[in-house]
Amino acid sequence: MKRKVLIVIICFYILLYLSVQGLTAKTWIEDFNQGHLKSWIKYDPNRRSTWQVKDGHLDVWIEPLQHHAIRQKYALEFKAFPLKTEKLSVKMTILENQNASAGIFIGQYSEQGNISRRTYKFYQGSIWGPIAFQHQLPKHPFGHLTAKKEIQIVFNNGDFQLLSEGKHIIDFHEPNLPTVDCIGIIASTSEVPLAHLRLDDFIISGPSIPSRGSLDVDPGGKAAVLWGELKRK
Repeated sequence: MKRKVLIVIICFYILLYLSVQGLTAKTWIEDFNQGHLKSWIKYDPNRRSTWQVKDGHLDVWIEPLQHHAIRQKYALEFKAFPLKTEKLSVKMTILENQNASAGIFIGQYSEQGNISRRTYKFYQGSIWGPIAFQHQLPKHPFGHLTAKKEIQIVFNNGDFQLLSEGKHIIDFHEPNLPTVDCIGIIASTSEVPLAHLRLDDFIISGPSIPSRGSLDVDPGGKAAVLWGELKRK
């Protein structure tokens, strides 16, 4: 009898924890199955890139400017809802990259609304620091590890952590960014005839994120499993 009471108490606290987690951490999923990009704004002053939803993925084609010495960047800014948060996790899957690098930018808008000056750009093999405080970036951040098909950034009050497929790559602190309000997808390429990217599953999680296709554990489903286990005791 005492054992069953103990199990009931344990189950209760597990369910309470899951319920609280479900309330405090929400998830917005952009799986690009909607057939449109209404949650996004393209940043491409020279109009050299095409961003479109195709076959449930984000399909990107870039015709870079020729005779251009500086590596060229193109961005898709996430604008589905207002964002200003101390805690955030954002993840993206890279399915294909030809003659270009894809990544996630995250940080703050400048006073003029610029998306580049105060944001970090996390690519598969490199990190580009903000123009406004570029000396903060740690030297040789990747070592022998590089992000693969998945890039994930976990942000917490100025602390950045980069992961890929569950593997830790690097973490560092940025004192100039106690909060973030600007995120999106960044593409970078050099002087090539044509570049192509296929991306998928841009997933944002955090306490201030509205849910759209939650990935959280369902407390109701977990309750059924726990109750079934209890009945068999």
